[in-house]
Amino acid sequence: MKPILLVHHAANRDHTHPETSLPALQACLEAGARAVEVDISYLADGQFALLHGPLLEKETTGSGPIAATTSEQVRTLHYVRKGQTTAVPVGLLPDAIESLRQYSGSVELQLDLKPDVYSSDAVLSRLVASLQPVKDRIRVTSPSDWALRRLHALDPELPLGFDPLLYLEIDYGADSDPSVPPFRRGAYGYWDDHPLSTRRWGPTAVYLEARAEALRSQVPAGAIWYIDAALLAQALDDGFDWIAYLHGLGVEVDAWTLDAHKPKRVALANRLAAAGIDRITTNTAPALSRILDAATVY
Repeated sequence: MKPILLVHHAANRDHTHPETSLPALQACLEAGARAVEVDISYLADGQFALLHGPLLEKETTGSGPIAATTSEQVRTLHYVRKGQTTAVPVGLLPDAIESLRQYSGSVELQLDLKPDVYSSDAVLSRLVASLQPVKDRIRVTSPSDWALRRLHALDPELPLGFDPLLYLEIDYGADSDPSVPPFRRGAYGYWDDHPLSTRRWGPTAVYLEARAEALRSQVPAGAIWYIDAALLAQALDDGFDWIAYLHGLGVEVDAWTLDAHKPKRVALANRLAAAGIDRITTNTAPALSRILDAATVY
C-alpha cells in the first residue's frame, strides 16, 4: 500500500487544546505533523477567525453569527471545549500565519474556508496577500467553489482544495444544518439538488460519473478533492470509483473524517486505502497510521 498523508483534523492530536486553536496548531507543529487543518471563518471587518462557525456560541464564550463580529470583538472571547470555558483566547488567521512563519519544519497548513454566500474580491485579495510569506506551505480548501475560482484567478499558484458537500452527499446526521444544501434526496438515494437526480434515467454509476464531471468543471484544475469517506464508499458500492476517476485527471483525493477509535471508520479507512486514497483527514493521526501501514506519513 502506498504511503497516505494523514491530515490532522481541526489541529487535533494527542493534546487537550481546543480544536483549531493556536495552541492546538502549535502542538501539531511541535510533534512534526506533516499536514494540519484549521478552520477559518469570515468576520465583519474582512479578517478571518480560527473558528468553524457559523455561530459563536457553538465554540466560544460569545453568541451570534461569526460573520457579524469584528476581529476586535473576537479577541475578547475564549474557546469552549466539551462544554467548558477554556483560558485560550480565540485566534485570528494572522496569528496562525505567524506561527507557521516561525516554524522551520516541513508541513502543509490547510486553511478550510467555511461556506459563505459570497466573498468579495477585496476580501479574497487581502487573504491571498496575507498568505504570500508562507504560500509554499499553505493550501486553502472550501466547499465554496465560487471562492476557489476567484482565489485561483487572483493567484494561479495558490494551492487549493475542494469539498463537494454542498452539491452531493450520502446522508445527514441529526446535527446537520437544514439551511445548508443539498436540500433534497434524489431518485438515486443521494442528497443532490441537481436536475439529474430528479428521476432515475440510467444506472447509478452513470449518474454519479455525470455528477462528478459537472462538479469537476466548477473547480480550478489541480485542486485536491476532499470528499466525505462515506460518500466515496457508497459510490464504490454503486459502481463508480470516484478516486480512480479523479486520479485519471491527475487529481489527489482526501477522505474525511476517519478516526482510529471507531471500528467502522477504521474498516472504511482500510477500504479506501486499498482503493488508492491519497490523504485521510483524521483526529487520531498517529494511531490511524499504526493501524493502516507503518509507511504511512503523518
